[in-house]
Amino acid sequence: MASEKQPLEVRAVALARALQTTAVTLITPAEQAQLDELSGMLEHPSDKVTVAQLTDQAFRPRSASRGISQFQHLLETRGIPRFFGAFDKLGLQILRRIGQLVAFVAFPLARRKIRMDTANVILRAEHPPLIAHLRRRHAEGLRMNVNLLGEAVLGETEAAQRLEQYLATLALPEVEVVSVKISTLYSQVSPLAREHTVAVLCERLEKLFRAGADQIFTRPNGDRVAKFVYLDMEEYRDMHLTAAAFMRTLDRAGMENVSAGIVLQAYLPDAHDVQQQLNAWARARVAAGGAPIRLRLVKGANMEMERIEAAIGGWPQAPFSVKIDTDANFKRMLHEAMCEENIAAVRPGIASHNLFDIAYGLLLAQDHAAIHRVRLEMLEGMARHQRRALAKHAENILLYAPACRDEEFINAISYLIRRLDENTGPDNFLRHAFHISVDDPEWVHLEKMFMESVHRIESLPDHPFRQQDRRQPATSHKLPDDWREFTNEPDTDFSLPQHTEWVESIIAKWKPLCGDDATNIPLTIAGETVTTARTIIESIDPSRPDTIVARASQANAEDIQRAVACAKADPAGWRALPMNERNAILAKAAQEMRLARADLIGAAMADGGKLAPESDSEISEAIDFTEFYPRTAQALHDLPNLTVRPKGVVVVVSPWNF
Repeated sequence: MASEKQPLEVRAVALARALQTTAVTLITPAEQAQLDELSGMLEHPSDKVTVAQLTDQAFRPRSASRGISQFQHLLETRGIPRFFGAFDKLGLQILRRIGQLVAFVAFPLARRKIRMDTANVILRAEHPPLIAHLRRRHAEGLRMNVNLLGEAVLGETEAAQRLEQYLATLALPEVEVVSVKISTLYSQVSPLAREHTVAVLCERLEKLFRAGADQIFTRPNGDRVAKFVYLDMEEYRDMHLTAAAFMRTLDRAGMENVSAGIVLQAYLPDAHDVQQQLNAWARARVAAGGAPIRLRLVKGANMEMERIEAAIGGWPQAPFSVKIDTDANFKRMLHEAMCEENIAAVRPGIASHNLFDIAYGLLLAQDHAAIHRVRLEMLEGMARHQRRALAKHAENILLYAPACRDEEFINAISYLIRRLDENTGPDNFLRHAFHISVDDPEWVHLEKMFMESVHRIESLPDHPFRQQDRRQPATSHKLPDDWREFTNEPDTDFSLPQHTEWVESIIAKWKPLCGDDATNIPLTIAGETVTTARTIIESIDPSRPDTIVARASQANAEDIQRAVACAKADPAGWRALPMNERNAILAKAAQEMRLARADLIGAAMADGGKLAPESDSEISEAIDFTEFYPRTAQALHDLPNLTVRPKGVVVVVSPWNF
């Protein structure tokens, strides 16, 4: 073993080696069979996709005939996964050939088989089987954190049902800890309605936190403690809302002695700053006589969703793009957690299956004489041999146990696929943990990554990757001339707190512009403003039915004829302008729209009752049109043997919502 005088990372490597050496001797035959299946899947990435699609289709169709038809289609087009055993392959061959003849029997059996195969990582949430599992784990001396899986709720009735489900689960004598998400507690979570969203969440979280504090659980070692609620972190857009709701709930009168937990994801550079905010708040809370809280540190599990959302919005990716940076930030956050002033108020939960990082966290806690305040947190059903090896070094281990009712198992599929993607990533420790030995090439690679992440801590960026700020004047974009390299105008990232302030300023400006102060919109024809009387159209704010927000002059038949004549005569010489000059004017028009984004949103709110995110994306689209089409026109113009000329006068009759 390494000497205590050696650097922390060197001692951590030595401990990780000892843990891995022990762990491989503790794998049971049943676990080894599962690990062999996983290894076989990793050898053929296309098989992983097939398994995900088969699992999805097993629980999506309501009709057995429809489900078997989907199975047959997938097996015909993708083939039978190669890592399956002989018996499973035979069953799938039969399904592919005669599945429709026995669909009413085969489809339920297929669903049950998938449910059984995933039972190690997704518990049944029905009370009898859940209680039985928790009792078995309790008898083994293990502690559990139950997470009731489910997608974001779609209405307040469903939100109320989920809250009652949480409360009922927490009331079970066998349950010590539950994890909840804000998207399952409130159906109208909005970063723009920040204050309202947090207020509603506080009401519901208080019920859960109080319910936990009012009940006693007896741990396997005999300790009697209050039950506990963790507030899980979801996507980047919810991070600041989740943290705000957590702190404000515990700041409420009568909550001073109630403890609860929150999760932060290290793959977000912003998480370190949020951790510091939570630490400062918790220190003040404890100094005033309040109870400490717990902070679970994880790497992060929504990478694919974050990538998709960033691509759609035209934003930088919120998480780190390099795994070593995520690992480095995890360690940076561990150092922040172990500071003496922080750990007295915020008890750390180290959630990882990476033996290097676990060893690093344990030794760091020992160096700070804080091992009794630190908890290791691992996934139920994942790498149990690791957990058994760790039990000799850390008594305080909590298993994160996702659970789902059978009729809602479709909600668990996204979790399963996300875990599969996460745990089979090329640089993820779990991908290699089942078949590596100390000092083989894979181990050396993982050890090198660990050391590099330690050396990366000091140079990590300490700012969010998303720094868009609409409060600042819009800058012009230099886009490539080739339309094939075109990039879309970014939408507003409403997850950023400064954009709540921005939208509030838009409302403050536009809300009073009504009645006598309503906007007057004159007619402009052939470059001249029409001053003679015209019929006035009054625009009514849909959110304030009796409120006039604009008065527009309506053109008559003579005005239309004059406008058409002007367009035909083209006194400005638009048709005669070289294409590059026309394109330059359109580029300026695009920039004017960028500068006017706030007022365009305000006008859309007032005139059409549109929400800011709805009109914001339409403004981005309008800018894209103005930037993209000149480039495609230029490409046509430059084609050999093609003559391009103006079309002439065109009338656009736009729809009401455009």
